[in-house]
Amino acid sequence: MSKDVPIWQFHASVNGARARTLLSYPNFDAVASVLEQATVDGFLWEPFAGPALHGCHRASFLLRVSEATYDAFFNSPAGYRGQFAASAATGEAANRKLLVRLEAQLLAYAENHSPVAQSLIRNSLRAAQAKLWIYEAEVAAQLGSTAPAIAYAQWEQASESGVGLLAPVGTLLEVKGAWLAPNGEGRLNPGKSGRSEDIHQTGFS
Repeated sequence: MSKDVPIWQFHASVNGARARTLLSYPNFDAVASVLEQATVDGFLWEPFAGPALHGCHRASFLLRVSEATYDAFFNSPAGYRGQFAASAATGEAANRKLLVRLEAQLLAYAENHSPVAQSLIRNSLRAAQAKLWIYEAEVAAQLGSTAPAIAYAQWEQASESGVGLLAPVGTLLEVKGAWLAPNGEGRLNPGKSGRSEDIHQTGFS
């Protein structure tokens, strides 16, 4: 992605200095590099809530980043959502690239903070539905805004709620591994099968 031809621009609700910074990232690798400064802030071997995947668990990590890194990751056209805007497949490849970059740090943290077998955590992180995303609870008030920040025609046309056009800023991200059955085998969550296409079409999932 060229910094001269961004996928989106910003409305006046995003001040000029911030917009220029977000538009300055030349490609996804530049965003991925700053994300490597993240620190792991928590780990949970999360149980599935509900009968659909009864008995299943997944690796769940909380990452802490600077506001600038968060902004680059989530709101820059070269960042995470920008990759999904290009195509669902491009977004999935970017998601996987970040998980690979973060894996060693995540496993090291879990080894020091949990008795869960490293092999299970690794399998959860490497399975197809593992993902990186913002910690939505932290920015819930910002996600309730009705004033769009991102000017991108496809999302403007496809999003009913408009939440994908927002540009929240926080300091917490989540890594959610894929679900594993008690025997360690991967299980797909049918409720999340359309995630990549949702982000591609509307900017949010």
